[in-house]
Amino acid sequence: MTFDQVKEILTSRCGLPSGPLTPEAPLAGAGVDSMALVVLSLHLEDRFGVEISEDELSTAASVDDLAALIGRQTACG
Repeated sequence: MTFDQVKEILTSRCGLPSGPLTPEAPLAGAGVDSMALVVLSLHLEDRFGVEISEDELSTAASVDDLAALIGRQTACG
C-alpha cells in the first residue's frame, strides 16, 4: 500500500487533516491516535480482508512505515 492510499484512508475514514500527514511524520505528530488506528484496522479488514491489530499498526515509526506495514500485510493476506 502506498503512502497516498494510507493518507486517503486516514483523511476520508478517520477524519484527520491532510496537512500533518507526510511520509516522514511520526504517527502522533500526524494526529494518528488510537481511535484512528481502530478505524484504520476495521477499514483494512472490510476492504482487503486482512486483520491488522491496532497494536501492530501502532508499532510503525512514521506514516510511511505504516503504509509499508499495511502493504506487507495486504500482500500476504
